[in-house]
Amino acid sequence: MKMALTQDKYDAWMNNLKEFGLLEPEEVIEDYIKGDYWSFSGQTRGQYLFTNKKVVFFSGFGVKVVPIQYSNIRGIKKCMVSLFIPTGIKVTVFDPEKNKEVSHKLSVMKRANWMNYLSQKSGVPLQ
Repeated sequence: MKMALTQDKYDAWMNNLKEFGLLEPEEVIEDYIKGDYWSFSGQTRGQYLFTNKKVVFFSGFGVKVVPIQYSNIRGIKKCMVSLFIPTGIKVTVFDPEKNKEVSHKLSVMKRANWMNYLSQKSGVPLQ
């Protein structure tokens, strides 16, 4: 996939990730897309940043930050968001802090491409 960030925006996102303590040494942004994050409280609009180690969702001004380590992904499958919108990706992740699996609902255009990307990065086959 081709990254949709200009160099200035890339640098700004790298600085933001560093400021939030979300970058490991030698971690870089590989791709980016706008999308939504769905939870029990509803839909949150924002951006997904795909690094070489994780995907991070940021809503406006860092109000909501959701990092998902590729190494913790246990399942990836299609899902609907809202009641009938076919753009959802349900990602099941082991959360070491809670010592259990939790699910995240990502909503992006070209869902199949991003599911394949997550599968490739995590080594988890699509369900």
